[in-house]
Amino acid sequence: MENHHSKGKVKIGIVACASNASNTGRLATLVSVQLLKALGDTAGICSLPAIATNVPRQMNLVKSIPTIIIIDGCHNECAKKILENAGTNPSLYVNLEYDLGFKKEGPFTTFGYEKDSVEKVVSYILSKIKSEV
Repeated sequence: MENHHSKGKVKIGIVACASNASNTGRLATLVSVQLLKALGDTAGICSLPAIATNVPRQMNLVKSIPTIIIIDGCHNECAKKILENAGTNPSLYVNLEYDLGFKKEGPFTTFGYEKDSVEKVVSYILSKIKSEV
């Protein structure tokens, strides 16, 4: 079983628009999990649905994490807009379409991505964390 974080250890919160309904949504999901593995105990994944519905525990948690990374799959910028509505600005914002040139193929395209895309995006975000955060 994986390690569980204590509340005080998480310094990087990962918020991904991870609906899995499209190729870029699925990619954002897989990237967030791989980032969590790469960053270890210093990172945690925050619940976008809980933030969108203003769940107090998640809202307090997100506001207490010093570094927030938002990963959006496409031009709709759902995660970014939800966090803005919650009064939280990201330390790092990555949009798979804008920043890396991925093309959203639309609904029901969950598996429409190349396997090496996950590693490419994770490497990109890790380099951004080192240089910007």
